[in-house]
Amino acid sequence: VHLSSPPQESYYWRWHNAGPGMISTIEAMFYAAYEVSQQKYQCLLESNQKMSPTDSNNYLIDQNSLIHLLWLFGHQRATTFKAAQNEGVPAPWSDEEKARQREMRKQKGTWRQLRHKEDERRL
Repeated sequence: VHLSSPPQESYYWRWHNAGPGMISTIEAMFYAAYEVSQQKYQCLLESNQKMSPTDSNNYLIDQNSLIHLLWLFGHQRATTFKAAQNEGVPAPWSDEEKARQREMRKQKGTWRQLRHKEDERRL
């Protein structure tokens, strides 16, 4: 999904090396739904269709009206945070923990990469 203006950082505990603007699937769905609703409202305004104030309010959706999409995500985030606190480790979405996870998964220049290159050579 390509969003026109994604948030710079994810509130989810993803460890990617793709840079800023990469977010989780549920976050992408939330922002995509918001962008679509805003675009739909803008198209209706530009079409010069007569709309009553009630109709106008029905088409205009703000982010708060989409927040229900994130309920399970929020519940899981709170549970994960509590577990991290109990274990005395950083929250998975903290910059410190994301950096640690990226380092653990790093393969370029490691024995894993060399092993995979050797496997490829043999095939």
